[in-house]
Amino acid sequence: MSLTDIEKLLSKKIGIDCNIIGSRKIAKAVDNRCSACSLSDLKTYLQLLQTSPEEFTELVEQIVVPETYFFRDRKSFDFLINFVKTQWLTKSGHGTLRLLSVPCSTGEEPYSIAIALMEAGLSPSQFRIDAIDISKQAIAKAQQGIYGKNSFRGEVLIDRNRYFQQTGEKYELCPSVRNAVNFKQGNLLNTFFNVQLKYDVIFCRNLLIYLEDSACTEVLKTLNRLLLPNGLLFVGAAETAKVPNNLFTSIRQPFTAYRKKAEGTISKSLHHPPIENHQIENIRGAKKQNSQAKKVSSETFSISYSLSSAPILPEKLTKHTSYLSTIPNGSISEPSLKEIQLSIPENSLSLELAKQLADGGHIEAAIKHCNDYLEQISSTNSQAYTLLGTLYQAKSNYVQAEQFFRKALYLNRNDYEALMHLTLLKEHRGDLLGASILRERIQKLQQNF
Repeated sequence: MSLTDIEKLLSKKIGIDCNIIGSRKIAKAVDNRCSACSLSDLKTYLQLLQTSPEEFTELVEQIVVPETYFFRDRKSFDFLINFVKTQWLTKSGHGTLRLLSVPCSTGEEPYSIAIALMEAGLSPSQFRIDAIDISKQAIAKAQQGIYGKNSFRGEVLIDRNRYFQQTGEKYELCPSVRNAVNFKQGNLLNTFFNVQLKYDVIFCRNLLIYLEDSACTEVLKTLNRLLLPNGLLFVGAAETAKVPNNLFTSIRQPFTAYRKKAEGTISKSLHHPPIENHQIENIRGAKKQNSQAKKVSSETFSISYSLSSAPILPEKLTKHTSYLSTIPNGSISEPSLKEIQLSIPENSLSLELAKQLADGGHIEAAIKHCNDYLEQISSTNSQAYTLLGTLYQAKSNYVQAEQFFRKALYLNRNDYEALMHLTLLKEHRGDLLGASILRERIQKLQQNF
């Protein structure tokens, strides 16, 4: 009996890809729960998980990622406001606008939706928002409607004083917003099995990235069934390639929004969004680059290749890409590991040390340091995940590298390095359409500098 059996159970019940969550995190969660249950071996704990829904819930609480804040990815909310004003309100007999936020985490997203709708001119009686999350703890916090400063780290969309009352260092939502959202604990894979409700808009952002492909297929089937014809679906920036084009049509601005097609059934495998005319030249260019990339052997497909093939970026965007830029799969041994370690204060955990280890060719030591940093200092640092991606890319472990780059983009959708490396990885394995979509994002970001 091993940790793998517990990971399989988690994947079966909630669909998570344990490679994305990370075995280290799962192992730590299992150790914590074994201690809480006074159990000393994994076999006994697995038996408990299989027979106790309450204990399974407790373990899930420890591995979920409650990373959210108000108006995360503001363009989605700008688009929603414009949709309500120009399309939904102009329909005769429009009735009640129904929206779903899943997973809703600690409530910042569904409350942001409610505020956006009010900004669009709707009263709470004109819309209904259902919010679902697998975490009971997250739902409990969401229902309180009280938040700290960290929940407001995104772009400012509204005057906070209009919807919140400040008490000390906390901000409490006004009743009209809090009462506009109906929260419920549940698993998207089974909560809506017999539900007949239909929604005009669904926000399902930053869930697909954590799921296995089979679970993604089931989730997208469910979302398709729950949406009204021509209904809107919003996904996370790192999840667009997972949306099947026989069910949804991509809305190019913002590209994370999709419209349900009137007809179509999901295929056995997920498809990319349809190719648009303005993408053809990009894809032709990607094919040429992909042909060149395949000439590079797996032993030398390192970060230096990726950077040289990526779009030319402003100097301030490339100043931190020196680590691994000359490492042929981590073979450089100078400066020595001992010299690097001596140059850093004892017990110091920093990304700078990890980069120094990487530049010195000490790949495994750099990976360990990054993991320690994420575990002990900051589990939501996008730069740490980007660095881990480059380290695994240097080891020619492209599957693991792509997973870390996706994590980085989940935390910071504008992470240039993660976007560049992920683009080249997609081209290297022949996903030309996925790469061309990422290049569009890079070009749009370049225009802002």
